[in-house]
Amino acid sequence: MVKFIQYVGFAILAVGIIAFLYLGFGLKTYTPGLSEGYMYAEPHPLRWIYATASFLGSAFFGSVLIGLARILHHKESESSYIREIQNDLRLMKAREGITK
Repeated sequence: MVKFIQYVGFAILAVGIIAFLYLGFGLKTYTPGLSEGYMYAEPHPLRWIYATASFLGSAFFGSVLIGLARILHHKESESSYIREIQNDLRLMKAREGITK
């Protein structure tokens, strides 16, 4: 589950980068020309603002998922370490009971 959350976080970051590039370089406004059916394609004046907002949004959510995956990974390793310590304590108590 931890790996899945981490992969989803990286996928969101990758989609954010792709969306940033697509919006930054490809967003255009179309204005009608003098002849019928012909349009002028001009770059949208706010394209980089939209691209940056898209990237920041995806970077936030992707980073949150990657951080959550790291927290869960460390929590799982910590809980397995605590289980090993508890098992060792049980074995030590059992040895003391047998020898006395």
